[in-house]
Amino acid sequence: MAYKILLAEDDIQLSDMYKHKFELEGFEVRSAGDGQIAIDQLETFAPDLVLLDIMMPRVNGLEVLKNIRQNPKKKDMLVVMLTNLGNETTSEEIYKLGATDYIVKADMTPLEVVNKVKEILKIYKK
Repeated sequence: MAYKILLAEDDIQLSDMYKHKFELEGFEVRSAGDGQIAIDQLETFAPDLVLLDIMMPRVNGLEVLKNIRQNPKKKDMLVVMLTNLGNETTSEEIYKLGATDYIVKADMTPLEVVNKVKEILKIYKK
C-alpha cells in the first residue's frame, strides 16, 4: 500500500520536483498551490502526511496547520512544515501550533526530503 501525501507548495518547480521524487518512491501525491486549495483537498483526500509550505498565497501554511488541528477528524494528521525560515522563533511557533516536524527547504535536496518523510512515517505509522 502506497502512502498518500498532500504536498502544499506554491513554488511550481519545487512542487514538481518533490512530487516526482515522491512518486518515484511509490507515494501517491496530490498537490496544492496555495493554502486554501490544501484545506479544500483535505475535505475529500485523507493523506498519511501533509507536507506544508509556510509562505503561500491566500492562506499561509500556519493557518492551514491551525485549521487541521482544530478539526476533530483531522487533528492527529501528520503535518511536516516546509520553510526557508530556519530561525528558533519559527521552529517554536511551528511546534506550538502542533506540527509533527519541519524541514528547512534550503538545507535539503528533494530526495533528502523524501527520506525524511519516510523516517517520520516509519516512526508514526507503525
